Amino acid sequence: MANSNGWGDGAANNNIGWGQGANNAIGWGSSHATSWAGATDISGAPTTDPDAQAFITAASITNPTQQSAINDLVIGLKADGLWTKTKAVYPFVGGSATSNSYNLKNTAQYQLSFSGGATHNSNGYTGGVNGYANTGLNPNTAFITNDSFHMSIYSRTNSILDGADLGGINASARTDLWLRSSDGNCYNRVHLNGIVTANANSTGIYISTRNSSTSLKLFKNNSQLGSTYTGANGARLDVNMFLGAYAVGTTPTYYSQRNYAFASIGDGLSDAESTNLNNRINTFNTTLGR
Repeated sequence: MANSNGWGDGAANNNIGWGQGANNAIGWGSSHATSWAGATDISGAPTTDPDAQAFITAASITNPTQQSAINDLVIGLKADGLWTKTKAVYPFVGGSATSNSYNLKNTAQYQLSFSGGATHNSNGYTGGVNGYANTGLNPNTAFITNDSFHMSIYSRTNSILDGADLGGINASARTDLWLRSSDGNCYNRVHLNGIVTANANSTGIYISTRNSSTSLKLFKNNSQLGSTYTGANGARLDVNMFLGAYAVGTTPTYYSQRNYAFASIGDGLSDAESTNLNNRINTFNTTLGR
């Protein structure tokens, strides 16, 4: 006789089988590929985003906390619509020159080339008195418009010096970020001229974003730093951008020697997107304890 509710092993036609009935409508003993906690792989472990995994593999990241932080960062950037707006993302994770060199967005593109004295550890990358990194990214060839550009950098060092943190200059253009020069000002230019504003401390998350020919904004820790620049943007920089020094053509100068825990280069961001990027950078580095 078929039970309507089988509390034991049940007959073959139990509607609800708490045991191993052959035709149970609901099998409480079954294992599922997708758990209540979210998507999992066949073994029950959480899945890793393929782009995050590509970076983890290339950079040889073996620490579980670092792996999880990278995965969460990629998933978050995609959820916020920021992933498609980046061309280079440098999370500086893994503690070595090799791991710090890889571009999270595409490990086969814009890999950093380090030169001179530098330190690589769990806090990221720190340039020495003659240390810098060539991003291999030339804005004139990487971008198709002058009106959409952003760069971000997370500095963990408070110092006042004539050192450029990101960018370069050629005969007709300059794109750069100087967090705190010897005059106490922060300088931010995209394609030509830009923002000059007082900055009492060079630590923090900085995001420079241009969304039009007459709008350049600089944010620090989710607050706008200085006034919006509304002048014409000029031509695009036509040399590779350097990190931790100023690219004068192909020659590095004005080394910054600061400690960096994150940097990115990509398309222009709205105010809301700048906030989201700041929050993703902050969450990522908080997870890593830096």
